[in-house]
Amino acid sequence: MTDADAAQQLARFELTERLSGERLVRLAATMPGEKSHQALLLLADQSAFLDPPAAELVADATPGPAATRQMLVQIVNYVNTTIRQLPNLIASRTIIGFEDRPQEDALEATGIVSYSFQPLHVVGKSVETITFRDRKELVDEHAGKGQDQGKIGGMITTGEFGPILSTVVADALKGKITWGRWEQRTAVRLAVFNYSVPDEKSNYRVKYCCVVGGYDSNRQPELQLFDERAGYHGEIEFDPANGTIYRMTIKAILPPHSLVSDAGVVVEYAPIEIGGKSYICPARSISILEAHTTQQRAMYSKANYQGPVKTFLNDAVFGEYRRFGSETRILTGENQTP
Repeated sequence: MTDADAAQQLARFELTERLSGERLVRLAATMPGEKSHQALLLLADQSAFLDPPAAELVADATPGPAATRQMLVQIVNYVNTTIRQLPNLIASRTIIGFEDRPQEDALEATGIVSYSFQPLHVVGKSVETITFRDRKELVDEHAGKGQDQGKIGGMITTGEFGPILSTVVADALKGKITWGRWEQRTAVRLAVFNYSVPDEKSNYRVKYCCVVGGYDSNRQPELQLFDERAGYHGEIEFDPANGTIYRMTIKAILPPHSLVSDAGVVVEYAPIEIGGKSYICPARSISILEAHTTQQRAMYSKANYQGPVKTFLNDAVFGEYRRFGSETRILTGENQTP
């Protein structure tokens, strides 16, 4: 097929099971071009919260209470040590942003304009530099590249380098954790826990930019950040031998008729070599958000947001890992420099 034909055919599909990252890499290598590759990526991202296919499940016995408790101990120990063991580092985060366009009538400068529905499609790509220093994650907005830098959707996703891990595990221990299943990843058998955190015990916040909070004296909209605490549930996929977390999902539990009606994040981790040592670091994340719209270009009013639902999806890939630091060599005056 041509690139355009393959992309068009992929756009007709809807997956009923999760397309894992390993299978995605194999299929992506067969795509004839950029359009079909993006269509495949979107198809996989939309399946991120689905159950895996039966071929990736392991029909082993469910662990007993004692074994389950030991697994929880391993996870807590891993989270408490892995963030402390990560060196100060720099990495790149490449984001491909997808949006749909709901069918609606919008008030523009020229009058009422009718927009037809358009399914999820690529709206931009950006590359950011992430610095993890002293256990804090910083984004260097001035070190990015690409003409769409900073213009992708309205979602705000941070914390892949540690804070998300520690927040979810700490909240889950205060909420409810149950056994999920066994999964097979390459040559490693992984365990999966399901968890649920009610709103009153949650430290997870859904952030979205921006909403119209009012108007100034010049009748210009005053944009505000949508930032609300929410209960959530999801899965933790980990190695039962040492508690290493390889995949984690977060699905917000939002009240009905909320401005943001759906929000979720998937973070996948993998071994990365940095400075000659192997560390478990973020490899990929998928963020999905749905919000009611009243205007185009992500401007919403808190008082009137019961318009059509607009979907945002960001696919982020982390790479170019390197240590953040310097090396010093001291020579005494007695040594003659060659």
